[in-house]
Amino acid sequence: MYYFIVNPGSRSGNGKTVWKRVEKILEQEQVEYRVFFTSYRYHATKLAREITSRNEKLTLVTVGGDGTVNEVVDGIQNFEKTTFAYIPTGSSNDFARSLKLPSNPEAALMNILHPSYFRKIDLGLMTYGARTRRFAGSFGCGFDAAVCQEALGSPIKNALNHFGLGKLTYIGIALKQILMFRPVPFRLILDQRQRLRFPHTYFLSVLNCPYEGGGLKMCPKAKADDGFLDICVVEGLSKLTIALMFPTAYWGRHTIFRGIHLYRVKTLEVHPEKPLPFHTDGEPYAPENVLTVSCMPKALTIITGKS
Repeated sequence: MYYFIVNPGSRSGNGKTVWKRVEKILEQEQVEYRVFFTSYRYHATKLAREITSRNEKLTLVTVGGDGTVNEVVDGIQNFEKTTFAYIPTGSSNDFARSLKLPSNPEAALMNILHPSYFRKIDLGLMTYGARTRRFAGSFGCGFDAAVCQEALGSPIKNALNHFGLGKLTYIGIALKQILMFRPVPFRLILDQRQRLRFPHTYFLSVLNCPYEGGGLKMCPKAKADDGFLDICVVEGLSKLTIALMFPTAYWGRHTIFRGIHLYRVKTLEVHPEKPLPFHTDGEPYAPENVLTVSCMPKALTIITGKS
């Protein structure tokens, strides 16, 4: 059985347009399916929780952006009986880019209906206070989370989405935030043994996949199924250097700059000196000052294209 969770508002209404194209093919192919539409934040999590609590073997298809993927993945209750699939409609689509999933809706759907390739991928688990949040692609704390927060309700993003240029929103907001953000001391504990301190940190990214922020290849060697999470710490750079660094990150060349630190871990404790905003898969949250991140190895079965 195919269950579709559709975010109709993804990319300023593109989700609704894509669903109409998908629905037409489903009817032509006489596919048995059910569809659910999201109408508020975390609705996809609630729907995924309800759908996957029925002890039924199923394929759960997300039609939306990275934020919708995040909500669905966080809601899955039975990973053993759930096969995940994805038709990207968002502004960034970093998850699809990282896994080389088809971007064309018709191609993506046919790949789901007639799958040849399956992959078990890791997920990240972020803990803050008594709460937890899974993520498929990325977690970030500091400057990049502030960018996500501002981009969430940005009218510029909505305007650019109409021209297929939504990811440029992040560049413009990032340049603005560079001028405003003051670096913060961070303490990190890697795998419960290695302790690091960075006195002037702009942000920290923890990635399960190479890309975040609309195509920034922040952790070029990250792999979604290697049992590890990759870390990129940006600290000790001037604001001008950071502004020059960001364009190079689209090709993963930012690693040549001093002040870029890369690590690979199974668990990570994050202790900024003061509470900072954070995000999972681009979805922002209120500031926290103690965060723990861990890897859930090969937790999710996903339909992929030919690798």
